[in-house]
Amino acid sequence: MILGIATVVVLVLVAIAILPAKKRDRDGSPSGFVQPFARQANFRQQQLNEEAEAIADEYQRRADEAWRDELGEKAAALFQSKPTTTPKSRKS
Repeated sequence: MILGIATVVVLVLVAIAILPAKKRDRDGSPSGFVQPFARQANFRQQQLNEEAEAIADEYQRRADEAWRDELGEKAAALFQSKPTTTPKSRKS
């Protein structure tokens, strides 16, 4: 009788070990419970990511604008400058 109970217990433990565990949140908390601190931390991280992205976009926009202005000035200077060599005249 004791051998039968031990066999059943072992089979139950093996079945529990083999069956996949329920999916849990990343933090390991039960699925019905969400920690408020974790939610706040995730929200703050999302805010920081959005702010960083906005700053990077603004920096890129200003850099592109400065580059275009500088390129325009250089192009205008090149178009306004006269060639240093004079074309040779043809002899008839």
